[in-house]
Amino acid sequence: MKKLVSLVMCFILAIGCLSGCGGSSKGSSDTDASGMKILISVSQADDFRNQIAQKAKDTAEKAGAKVEVIDEKNSIENQVSDIKKAVSEKYDAIICGLVDIDTAFEVEAIAGDIPIVFFNTCPDSDRLEAGKYIYVGSNEEDAGKYQAEAILKDFQSSDEINVAIFKGASSHAATKPRTEALKNALNDSGKNVNFVFEDNADWDKTTAKDMFKQFLKTGQKCDAVVCNNDTMATGIIEACKEEKLNDIKIYGIDATADGCAAIEAGEMAFTVYQSATGQGEMAFKAVAALANGNDISELEGATKDKKYVWVPFEKVDSSNVKDYE
Repeated sequence: MKKLVSLVMCFILAIGCLSGCGGSSKGSSDTDASGMKILISVSQADDFRNQIAQKAKDTAEKAGAKVEVIDEKNSIENQVSDIKKAVSEKYDAIICGLVDIDTAFEVEAIAGDIPIVFFNTCPDSDRLEAGKYIYVGSNEEDAGKYQAEAILKDFQSSDEINVAIFKGASSHAATKPRTEALKNALNDSGKNVNFVFEDNADWDKTTAKDMFKQFLKTGQKCDAVVCNNDTMATGIIEACKEEKLNDIKIYGIDATADGCAAIEAGEMAFTVYQSATGQGEMAFKAVAALANGNDISELEGATKDKKYVWVPFEKVDSSNVKDYE
């Protein structure tokens, strides 16, 4: 009988621990931001940036924060003014998509003791500071490496590959690392890789299309066209259709709706998914940690220097594209 009572008591204690130990409405793994005031400054409204900002806002409000989202309309003056206002109104934290990466120091100086999580456009490493100014995003080098891996897989039987590259805006922080990682991985492959064209099409579909048509007039052989985003890749697809070319493989980044549709139609070989919702959620978690006087070391994807939180890119091709549509 004593053994039976003992077992019953253990069972009751176990149930009590499950319901009481860390069993609050928020849960031990959730972030509490009750009463926190957060500014989300978006450099310029577009679908991707808006998704990041909206997810950060939704997650923050569920955690009890008061959030203001502002579209700076690509104006440095607007961004500076709004951050000054946030300081005067005693905001606790700022999530900032910089209009221009060169203004990071100025933005930090204005913010003073208010912690900042940068997103979408990454400042130089020396502008970041553990526990105060950090960056949340996806490691742009990985996107370029994934493109290179896809190309090498598609052309594994070829000793020579002729590659054209269409880059984003030269001023954007993603352009250089995506391109350099791509080229480095291809150059290290042991294959003879010829970069037959490389220029900035500034993320734009029409610009990429027109540039590629001009390139085709040179008569140079091209096996693969690699673009820093899907929008430019769809411009290349249109050019190939108009020129009746069907033997060129095309690679993009972003896994946009158009990009995924092009993969499913067999018009594009590969793209890379960048999670806007994942970045938005992590931007809030990071800024809440900083505002509460903590660092980001406990967050998944945080780097050892505590300056970055990386939200992984994901590879997308015909085998899994339906998962991203």
